[in-house]
Amino acid sequence: MDGVLCDFHKRYKELWKIEPNAQRERGEKRDFKWDGFVSGNNFETLDWYPGGKELLQYVLSLDIPIEILSSSGGRDHHGVVEKQKRVWLKNQHIDFPANIVPGRALKADYAKPDVILIDDTEDVIDDFNAAGGIGILHTDTAKTIKMIQSVLDDTYIKVYNESCEQDAHTINN
Repeated sequence: MDGVLCDFHKRYKELWKIEPNAQRERGEKRDFKWDGFVSGNNFETLDWYPGGKELLQYVLSLDIPIEILSSSGGRDHHGVVEKQKRVWLKNQHIDFPANIVPGRALKADYAKPDVILIDDTEDVIDDFNAAGGIGILHTDTAKTIKMIQSVLDDTYIKVYNESCEQDAHTINN
C-alpha cells in the first residue's frame, strides 16, 4: 500500500518536517513521531500515491487474483495500524483480501513462483525474489506496468510451451 497506492511519506513529512527513516538513520531506537502518526489515525486518510489509481486500474483490468500485502511497521502498533489501513482500503472501495503483516520482512513469507509483489522497498523485493516470488520494485507507474506485462507475457509463454510439450508427449505416446 504505502509508496504504491497511498502516500505515507508525504503525510509523515508534512507532519514532522523530516523523512520517515531519518531518526532510524541517526541511530535512534524509538521513533516517537511514529507513535504520534499512528495515534493520529493518519493511515486512514493518506492521499493516493502519484500514479496509484492508474496502477490499480491497470491491475484490475488484468482479471487476475489480487491481494494487498502491507506492513504495519511492527508489532507495537500492529492492531491499530492494521485497522487504519483496512479503513483506508474500504474508503477507496478496494475490497479484495488484505494481508497486513507486523513487519516488512514477513512479506517474503507470501512468495511463490506465481505471485507478483509490487513494493517500493528494495530489500523487501530482494527478499521476496530470494524466497521464490516475483518482486517488482515500484519507482514509476509506467515502468511498473511494463514490468508486470513483461512478467505476465513470460509466464504465459512458459505455460503455453509447457502445455504444447504435454500435448506433443501425449501425441507421441
